[in-house]
Amino acid sequence: MVGFLVNAIGVIVGGLIGLLFRKFIKKEYCDAVLKGMGIVVALVGLFGVIENTVTLVDGKISFEGSLLLIISIGVGTFIGETLKIDDHLNNFAIKLEEKVNKGKISEGFITATALYCVGAMTIIGTLNDTLGNPETIYLKAALDLITSIVLASTLGIGVLFSAASVFVYQGLLTLVFALINSVIDQTSLLELTRLISMVGYVLVVALGINLIRQDKMKVTNMLPALLIPIIYYLGTLWLG
Repeated sequence: MVGFLVNAIGVIVGGLIGLLFRKFIKKEYCDAVLKGMGIVVALVGLFGVIENTVTLVDGKISFEGSLLLIISIGVGTFIGETLKIDDHLNNFAIKLEEKVNKGKISEGFITATALYCVGAMTIIGTLNDTLGNPETIYLKAALDLITSIVLASTLGIGVLFSAASVFVYQGLLTLVFALINSVIDQTSLLELTRLISMVGYVLVVALGINLIRQDKMKVTNMLPALLIPIIYYLGTLWLG
């Protein structure tokens, strides 16, 4: 269960490569690549939502979990806005800027942290790693390494600091899944993961849109939405 460590190292390696060669990479090229990646990320998120919510029964398409999805995004975003998660992360990044004196790092830190930590691939990869199958989290580590090269060459040193976010967040997820796996059966754990992924992929869509447009949504304020399916599912187990 060391996938989170491999992932964090991948972000650092990719970020260092991006910083090393950023002078040789034109900004307009990086911007174009980021927008192209934004389209891909948004599509991955969209297909992920469909995969986890749409079922085909007797030739008819049904949409499962729509109410939970709406409540999760609505309530989770409200909580995030109330707690001002995005503002706190920005303030933290600004303090890092003052300490390291390496120029503006908040945009790189926030963008990379949200991109690497939000999404079903993070959750599923960490879950599989906890269950003894690290392939998904290693694939994510490879993708994050490539992404870090582009982000660091465009957004700067802040991308490197996001490795700490990856290490802490995915490390905590590994611990949480290990604890949950000790109290509920694997079938229930997979269903819980499906519900979390359903919400997580919506945030992935938002991230993809943010890479394309200048008027960005505060996706980090939507992070509490990932907790709602957990509360809901554990509540149904307890009640019934």
